[in-house]
Amino acid sequence: MTVRPLSVILATRVALALVVVAGVTTVLTWWREQDLLNSWAEGNAGARRILRDGGLEAVEASLAVPAFVPVAVTSFVVFTMLVGVLLAFFVEGFEWARISLAVIALFGVFLAVVCVASGIPTLFVVMAVLIVVLCLALLVLLFHKDTHRFVRES
Repeated sequence: MTVRPLSVILATRVALALVVVAGVTTVLTWWREQDLLNSWAEGNAGARRILRDGGLEAVEASLAVPAFVPVAVTSFVVFTMLVGVLLAFFVEGFEWARISLAVIALFGVFLAVVCVASGIPTLFVVMAVLIVVLCLALLVLLFHKDTHRFVRES
């Protein structure tokens, strides 16, 4: 039986926590879709004018508004499957899985920063900050000396 260092166990738990947070964010996307549409309309010059004159219903009737929920659900399913497969290989000591998880964590930080910069509602800013913290923790654990030694010796 392979003995995994604490850094590998914690990295696995942090990656799973990221999946949970992504799931919560997906549910929030469905629950608070109107807030997201309002934020999108406020950030779009043409939609902003229509929003002020006729409300969100006028925006939805006259423009092609983003479909936040289907995109969020699809992204969550793909993310969950990808992380699941990568974790299965990572805990067995595969270097490429560790690097792939690190790339996902870096992309997560980038995506969260872009979302916050786009003017998303406060609830989603909180979720984005949580995602950044988890991604940074994952990166630290993935490149911890014990994790490195585990992958090198496997």
